Amino acid sequence: MQALILGLILAIYLLDLFVTLINDRYSRQPLPEAARGIYDDAQYARWLDYSLVSLRHSLLTKTVMTALLLILLASGTFGWLERLTSAWFGHPLLQTLAFLGLFALFNLIISLPFSYYRTFVIEEKFGFNKTTHKTFLLDTLKSIGLGIALGGVVVSLLYLLYQMFSAQLWLFILSAWGALSVIIIVLFVLNTKLFVKLFNKLTPLPEGELREEIEALAARVGFNVRAISVMDASKRSTKLNAFFSGLGRTREVVLFDTLLEKLKKEEILSVLAHELGHAVHKDVPRLLAVQIAVLGIYAVLIGFILQSPALAQAFGLSGVHFGFSLVLFGILSEPLDLLLSLPVNAISRRAEFAADAFAAQMAGAQPTRSALRTLAQENLANLNPHPLYVLLHYSHPPIPERLRAIGEQG
Repeated sequence: MQALILGLILAIYLLDLFVTLINDRYSRQPLPEAARGIYDDAQYARWLDYSLVSLRHSLLTKTVMTALLLILLASGTFGWLERLTSAWFGHPLLQTLAFLGLFALFNLIISLPFSYYRTFVIEEKFGFNKTTHKTFLLDTLKSIGLGIALGGVVVSLLYLLYQMFSAQLWLFILSAWGALSVIIIVLFVLNTKLFVKLFNKLTPLPEGELREEIEALAARVGFNVRAISVMDASKRSTKLNAFFSGLGRTREVVLFDTLLEKLKKEEILSVLAHELGHAVHKDVPRLLAVQIAVLGIYAVLIGFILQSPALAQAFGLSGVHFGFSLVLFGILSEPLDLLLSLPVNAISRRAEFAADAFAAQMAGAQPTRSALRTLAQENLANLNPHPLYVLLHYSHPPIPERLRAIGEQG
């Protein structure tokens, strides 16, 4: 059993390595016709350099984290961690929280230097980074606090459900699925209202010509314009973005201040029209329903692990341990995620094409194409990703495909 799981981790790592390397090689081929002219020679050379540096950093990070996980599993460290936390606390729930807390702390200590290097060396070198050391520290502390709070609630809730229904696996699976579904809906609704505001400042779009035109555009599609905010993304990065979040009256479009700075008025309207397209097409509740369906599959996997003491014993634990079961879930869900990413990403990419078409219809095809080209330039986007990499990892279609689709529309 131990060898099987260790082999699975290694196989997933090697598959990810293979797909990443063929994507890098494929990306350096001549650009497709729709992407030509986005980068001039200097910009293309800059993208090549950024791509290579990012690739090396990503591979090193993944290799170190995978190697350490294999060592922890093979060495019986989790069995030692079980004995340690059992000596600290008498209540099984506290033992579970301490077990997972120490494992999370270990991961944080190992991953933090890589995150620091990514921000203050790589992103700094290519002119993207605007994060100060103070902001980086505060973001880290906030993330830790949020992880402790949310993680503690979710783990405690699942533990209590397991204690209630451990003798009836199907009841535990159904109750866990229901609880996780409610949690993800609440988190989704509170995303911009609470969680985004923990890290960024959101302000209403100011009065002026742009707001007036946005109000006119929003009125044509029946969207509440009061829910359009500007986020101070420039205090961390120069990259451009926008996103749509929330359900019902909590729906909100958030535009990065960097996007407002770099795009022309017509291009901003096209980006906003794209986000409004998601609202009109009801993409958010549809994708949320997909995620809830995926949670049902996850609940089945968690239930299976909790009913298999041999899995824990193979790694030096005394028997079923709720904390270690969640660690194993994270490991065994990777190949599952790989399979699920195919239909889920396909649904998301289709929604993006439809939102682009809506933007081209409402704000004009030329401004929509121009906005996409500027986004690619400013973010140093990969204009020629490998199709397999797109299938597995892209929730948005590559820029050239989006430009080609808009061109076909007119």
